[in-house]
Amino acid sequence: MFCFNRCILRVNTYCLVYLSNQIFVMTTTKVVLVDDHQLIRMGITALLKSENCIEVIGEVNTAKETLSYIDEKKPDVVLMDISLDDGDGILLTQEIVRKHNDVKVIMLSMHVKEDFIQRSIKAGASGYILKDSPKNELIQAIQEVAKGEKYFASEVNQLMVSSYVNKVGSFTDKKRKLSGLTKREIEIIRLLSDGLSNQKIADQLGISHRTVDTHRTNIMQKVKVKNVAELIKYSIVNKLIDI
Repeated sequence: MFCFNRCILRVNTYCLVYLSNQIFVMTTTKVVLVDDHQLIRMGITALLKSENCIEVIGEVNTAKETLSYIDEKKPDVVLMDISLDDGDGILLTQEIVRKHNDVKVIMLSMHVKEDFIQRSIKAGASGYILKDSPKNELIQAIQEVAKGEKYFASEVNQLMVSSYVNKVGSFTDKKRKLSGLTKREIEIIRLLSDGLSNQKIADQLGISHRTVDTHRTNIMQKVKVKNVAELIKYSIVNKLIDI
């Protein structure tokens, strides 16, 4: 066999990769596609057909047939439509993960919605990608989850990070209100925790040295501490500042 680049030969659950005069034995990742739109199934199957060591072993178009089909085919990865005509892909994912610890599920969706993402993660999904994702992202997602990793589309990651930041900010704001501190006082606490002197804080905030002194006095009275060290400790324990 003469191959100057890369040749693939599938043997049962393995594929032989010929690369640079060497043969590598790799595991074939078996994929089942669950989607009620035929064009989507055809498109994804076509994308993966030529891919090395990934094999689409079946397609299902209803929630009703999915569990029995997976019992029979025993795939490594399931590409799951989040919304099926006769069922909820997220609830179906929960059932699959409960029955098959070794089967990984990647959610397929047209939408980047926080509710869908959170429910999918709680259901045990290992990934969440969009139906219009490029081929390389689809392949990467399958490869990652097949190894036991998690994979989320970049748009999903951005939403998750944004949601986390907003929640942390809301939590900090609630803590601030409970302590009776103003936003300016929280700002001064953070600068004090960075080791800045009163004068440097005044310069940075564009206020007078005396105003900073007044803020410090008010802060310590509100939280009932005697010095900066106790103030910083209080702020860390109550999550008013990050460390």
